[in-house]
Amino acid sequence: MTQKQGDILAVLSWLVPTVTVMIAMAVHFSNGARTFPIFISEADYPGLQRTVFTSGLILTGIIQMMFAWHLYHGLNPERQRLWDTSCGLGIVVGFHVILVAIYDMYDHIDMHIYASMIAFGGGIVWAAMGHLALDPSTSPGARLRRIGITSSLIALVVMIVAFQYAASTFDTDGLTTEEFLNKAQFGINFAGPAEYVVVGGLMMALASFGMDLKRVESDKHVSSEHKSNQAK
Repeated sequence: MTQKQGDILAVLSWLVPTVTVMIAMAVHFSNGARTFPIFISEADYPGLQRTVFTSGLILTGIIQMMFAWHLYHGLNPERQRLWDTSCGLGIVVGFHVILVAIYDMYDHIDMHIYASMIAFGGGIVWAAMGHLALDPSTSPGARLRRIGITSSLIALVVMIVAFQYAASTFDTDGLTTEEFLNKAQFGINFAGPAEYVVVGGLMMALASFGMDLKRVESDKHVSSEHKSNQAK
């Protein structure tokens, strides 16, 4: 992969999911969402919003797997074993993003929840392991990554606790997904915005790794110019 292709891939890793979520939710709300706030996956509703959501997240998953592999070869870690594990986990996370796109919450709620938890929780662990494997003194993205990881982790806990508490207060037997969500709305009032923070934090982590790649490429360019000047 060329430097330019790598730069494009790094930007696409956070831009594609961000644009996908924003467009899908905008279409969903314009078509009459049940309320606000909602979970992001509620935008995976029959119609144009589902087309945007599904195609965008499938593309996101493919890009994430490619980016994890490119990142693995593009940066020089301090802790190689941790870096190896991080790369493998990044590919697993990307695959589960594709599963989130395929299994919508309306028709496949159990599989959707499983895939979402791996994508969210695994994404946070992937970013944290990658962060710990690198030397923070030579990582321009380290600060942004810490903010992203911390905010995502706290928000994920809030999301799970709020939603699980709401769901435990009523009998779910015989309810459709929409009926269930309506009854759990008082918990989603907290869990929904928390999910937005989880995703935002993960996008920050992805962007931070792109910053590190830029630094490595810049250092290589300077080193190459220096050797060229010495040769002259």
